[in-house]
Amino acid sequence: MNKFQDLDILRKTDLTVEEIKRHPAFAKLPENQIADFLITIKTLTEIAFRYTEISQKNLGKKPENGEI
Repeated sequence: MNKFQDLDILRKTDLTVEEIKRHPAFAKLPENQIADFLITIKTLTEIAFRYTEISQKNLGKKPENGEI
């Protein structure tokens, strides 16, 4: 059985505290820690997407003015 078969990788909404709390690994965490976890994941995801966007834009160019 593939544990990722029901994973919606194209979801358009953010995860919620309730969704995370349903997972056994996070069930005992306080809601404020789960909220912090979600903010961290969202921030890291935005950084990764921006880096990819900048990298693709600059493909083949030398970085200028501190660009990545």
